[in-house]
This record gives sequence, structure tokens and C-alpha cells, in this order.
Amino acid sequence: MNKFKDGIGLRLLRYVFGCYLIVTILVTSAQLISEYSRAKSNIFSQTYELEASFKDSLVSSMWSFDTPQLKVTLAGVTKIDIVAGIKIMTDKNKMLASSGDVVSADSQILSSTDLLAGIKKIELIQADSSKHQTLFEYKFPLKHRESNSDPLKLIGYGYIYTDANTIIDRVKFSFILIIINSLIKTAALWLLFLYFVNRFIAKPLAALANAAEALNPDKLETLCSSKELDNVVKAKHSDELYLLATNFDQMRIAVLDKMAVIESQKCQLEERVLARTKSLSEANDELRHLALHDALTTLPNRTLFKDRLEQFIKVGQRNNTRFIVASIDLSDFKSINDNYGHQIGDLILVEVARRLANAFRKTDTVARMGGDEFYALLSLERDDYSDVESLVQKFIKALEKPIHCDCENIPDILISANIGTAIYPLHGEDSAALIKNADMAMYHAKKSGIPHLLYSAKEDLRLRRQSQLAQDLNIAIQNNELFLVYQPILHLASNRITKIEVLVRWQHPTLGIISPVEFIPICERTGSIHQLTQWVFQQACTQCKPYCDVDESLSISINLSGRVFSQPQIPHILENICKRSNISPFNINLEVTETTAMEKPEQAIEIMHQLTGKGFTISIDDFGTGYSSLSYLVMLPVKELKIDKSFLLSLGVNSEKVIKAMIDLAHSLDLKVVGEGVETKALLDMLGVMGCDYAQGYYIAMPLSADQLDSFLYPQSVLKT
Repeated sequence: MNKFKDGIGLRLLRYVFGCYLIVTILVTSAQLISEYSRAKSNIFSQTYELEASFKDSLVSSMWSFDTPQLKVTLAGVTKIDIVAGIKIMTDKNKMLASSGDVVSADSQILSSTDLLAGIKKIELIQADSSKHQTLFEYKFPLKHRESNSDPLKLIGYGYIYTDANTIIDRVKFSFILIIINSLIKTAALWLLFLYFVNRFIAKPLAALANAAEALNPDKLETLCSSKELDNVVKAKHSDELYLLATNFDQMRIAVLDKMAVIESQKCQLEERVLARTKSLSEANDELRHLALHDALTTLPNRTLFKDRLEQFIKVGQRNNTRFIVASIDLSDFKSINDNYGHQIGDLILVEVARRLANAFRKTDTVARMGGDEFYALLSLERDDYSDVESLVQKFIKALEKPIHCDCENIPDILISANIGTAIYPLHGEDSAALIKNADMAMYHAKKSGIPHLLYSAKEDLRLRRQSQLAQDLNIAIQNNELFLVYQPILHLASNRITKIEVLVRWQHPTLGIISPVEFIPICERTGSIHQLTQWVFQQACTQCKPYCDVDESLSISINLSGRVFSQPQIPHILENICKRSNISPFNINLEVTETTAMEKPEQAIEIMHQLTGKGFTISIDDFGTGYSSLSYLVMLPVKELKIDKSFLLSLGVNSEKVIKAMIDLAHSLDLKVVGEGVETKALLDMLGVMGCDYAQGYYIAMPLSADQLDSFLYPQSVLKT
């Protein structure tokens, strides 16, 4: 039965039946419409007959003003089945009498359509009902003559109403007969067609389908002999089905002839597929290993390391266990590549990977991330983290033994590493945070010159602050966040302010005042120190120009960073700024630290000569904190030494001797001396006794804004003695 439901016979029957059903519906609809029209015409004819029958009686009652008789006549008319109502109107359009459902002045007419002569179709709602009603109205005149010789005189109109439902009631039985007739004919035709389609099309096709299904190469018994196919061939109806069955039989014979060849080729193909599958599986295993391991060291690579890290985190969350993420970076590995070549560098990496792997436990993982960077995952057995250092020391000891390269003219190479560690979940609960914090600890260990450092949140905050300041410095000048302050320098012999030192400050919009001790090193590291120096120099020249106009001997001291000072074009840059500001270079004193001057003395001497040749004077700042070669110091074209404030702030017997010795040394070299850090009168007096030329510090004046400096200098205050 299921096969029959899906068979071609039933599909064909559905198509034919569908077309026949459409035709039947159209024909039946035409019959119903015709029957309805016939019934309506019949009712309209009866309405005309009613007019002829009752017209004289109605005219007589109207002429004699016999209203009771008129009403009796109307009531009799309404008893006729086709009449829904009747009314009599005067020629003045005044209703005399009515009976049944009629159109009155209170009726709400929805639509009115003229059909035949005197007949209208009216759709309305009666005043005493909300029900929609359709009436057919027939209007006829009522005329009377007093004698045969007199003309007919119009005395009123009669209105006969027929309800549309009356027509439907009359044709209802006819409608039912027509529909039943159509259904009987349709069902009979459908059953006949079903029988013939099944007999002459569906059954032969089903037999042919069963024969085709029997042609199964996996079932040799049905392939060699198919009864279903034989039945179709033996029928010999000479139609399309017979030809199709014959071709099927020939195809079955051809399949049998080719079966041996196909089976032989199938066996060969299966053998080749098995061999190829094996080789592909081996290749996939190798590719998978290459995709997850470093090609040089065979250690897990970044991808596999991150996958295992995620697994460690899941185990830690489930079992509440702890583990270490270690970032390992080889120290000074670049110099090995530069001195011995990348081939030796690769040998070193392979040996380091082997030693690290041997130092690990089976539960741990070591991976190479690239270059000389390695990472490790180490399980912790105790919650107090006491074994972190002991685990790290295993790696450090594993690298202590020199590496022998088996190459001529290349000595054994010592290798060391900086290791940063982060602990889950103390230092991070996801892979990104753990790796970042381990890296940060490693970078800090490398910077500090120590082999191992555990991540510190405090150090993280410091580095984050530096990172934020480095970004904000890029727009600090454009946003006018930087400003200058000036600290007066007292000439001890005359007790006058003859010098002022320029100091830069940063008013950060969210962090407040930032000390130059914090942001100057960041500028030097990021390279923005060049832009900052030029801005400070330009602002100082512009703001101090009025003071230099009043006192041509006033000296403006400006600090130069070591990175800026080593710039060959700095003399030309500073000279151009002075020209734009219309200030003489003789009023500008450049302060260079002792370390900067002695780092590359030959270059420093050359640049200093260029600066002094343009009129600038030079001071050695923070003198005594670095290492100075007296032979080079004599050669430097400087005019002044500034003793670092640390000597005055930690004053003692030995410090006094050192200060006195530096003052005497400077004077022997015809150099002036400035003592920094003067915060008490006693220190000021001591410098005066020692013969120091200038003094600078909070006791003399705090760093002042430009407005405060103006009030401080004019008039000059005489310091208390």
C-alpha cells in the first residue's frame, strides 16, 4: 500500500482528478448561478402578477378612504410566501398603510441598485433591528378615474418587497441536488480511472521497479535470475513498458559480463585505498605534530602551549589546584648569533630545550614560543607556594654547565636565563593574564639583572602607570599640560639673584602634578625627549626675554638630557630657537650631567665646543655623583660645576671635606661652583665660608611660576642674614 501511495499511477490520478475537479466546480457553479437567476426571475414574475391581482382592490380602498379595508388587503398579501412586506404611499409620498418588512423613513439604507423595470435591490438595516437585510422592491403606480370618459389620475404608489432569503430557500433543494449529482459523477469517474491506471500503468511499472531492485550486484542469485523482470518481458504487450523491460534484461546480462572485471578492479582499488589511507594517516600525524611542535627543538609550540594552559586552568577550577606559568628568556642570546652565527645559535637552542625538558616532571610542559623565548607550565603540590623557587632553581642549574658545540675555534658557551613566574589563580585566572604577568615578571628580572622574579601586582601597577604616562606624553604639549617653573640661584658674594634654573612640570588631567623625575626617563625611553627639550627651550626663552632685557647679565640655566646632548644637530637647533625668541645665547646656560659628559668624552667635547662657540655657557650638573676623569674634565669647555644636593642633605665631617675639596678643585680649574640643596641658613653660611660662588635651594626660593618670579625679581628681595 505504501508503494502504491508513492506510485506514478496515483500521481497521474491526482493530476487528472485535479483538472476534472476544477472543471466540475466551474460547471456546477454555472448551474447554481443559472438556477438562482431562474428562481429570481420566477419570483419577479409572480410579483408582477400580484400587482395585477390586488391593484384594483388597493385603488378602490384608497379612493374610498377605507383604511381598515386597505390594511386587511395588505395583511392578506403578506401571507403569500414570496412577499416579505407591502406598503401604500400617496402621490405626496406619504405612507397610508404597510404590512411586513418594508423600507420606511426610519430604515438605514446601505445601498440601492436598479435591476429590472420598477425593481430595485436594497440593502438596509431596519430601525428596530441591527440585522443586515436584503430586499427586492417592486414599485407600481395606483391610478383611478371617476368615469370612463375621465382620464386616469395618479393617487399613489404600491411597493411590494421580497426578501433575498426567499430566493435562496426556493433554490436550496435544487442546489443540493446539483451538488450531489456532481459528487456522484466525480466519485464514479475517479474510481474508474483509479482502476484502469492501476491495471495498465501502476502494476506494470511496479513490476518493472521490483525487477530493477532485483538487479543488485551484491546479490548474485537475483542478478543471475530475476522473476519480476521475466514476468514483464513475457507479457509482450509491445508498448513502452515492454521495451523498457527488454532493455533492463539486456542491461542485466551486460552487468553479469562485467561483474568479474569489476570485482577484480574493486579488489585492486581497495588495496590501493588502504595503502593510500595509511600513508595519509601517517602524513596527517606528522603534519599535526609539526603544527603543534617547534620544528627546531621538537618542543610544544605556542598553539599547543596555550591549549595545555587552558587544560591546566580547567583542572585548576575543577580540583582547586595551583600551577606556575614561567616565562624563560635566554640572556644575551643575540650576541651568540652575532658572534658565532645562527647555526651555532640553533645548536644552543636545541641543547637548552633538551636540558629544560629533562629538568621537568612528566606532569609539566615546556614550550618554545619563538627565538630564545621558552614557556613552562609547572604543577604546584603545596598551596603555600614554597616550592616555586626550588622548581625554578632546577632550570637555572640545568643551564649552568657550559655548552660544548663540537666546532673548531668555538669555545664552550655559557648560557643563562631570566625567568618570570606567575601563579594560578593568584596572579590571573585566564591564560592571557597569566602569560602577560609572567612576561612582565621576566622583563623586570632581566632589567634588574636577576635570574628569577615572581610577578608582583605592585610592579604591575608601576609599569601600567608608566605605560599610561608614555601614551599621555604624546599629547601633553598639544593640550598645554606642561608648564615651567623657575628656581632663583643666589650669587653669594653680592647677595643677588643672578641666575635662574628652568624646571618643567606636568599637570596631568587625572593624575595631578607629575614630577620630572618620573616622566623625564619615560621621555628618554620613548624618544619624545627631543620634542620636550625644544618645547622647554622655546618657552623658557620666550618667558625670560623680558628679564634679560632688564638685566643683560641674568643667566637662564636649562637642563639637557644625555640623549639630546648626543644629538649632533643640537647646537644648530638651540641657536635657531634663540634667534626666533630674539634672546642672546650668552644668557643661556646649559646644564649637562657628569655622567652624560663622561659617557662619550670625545663626542661631548666636540659638541660643547660647538655650543660655546655660539655663545652658550655650560655647567656640569650633579657633580660628584658620577665618575669623572680629571684629564677629560680639564678639556671640557665648561664654566661651572654644580655640587649635587645629596652632599649637603647628608652633611657630616667627611661630607664637608668632600664639598670643600670639590670647591677648591673647581676654583683651581677656573670654574665657578653652585651648591644645590640649600634648605637652611646654616648650609648657606657654610657654603659662604667655603668660598662657594652660588647657592640654590628651598631656603633661598622655592620653584616659582612666571608670575611669581616677576614679583620675586622686581624689586629684588634682600635675603635675611
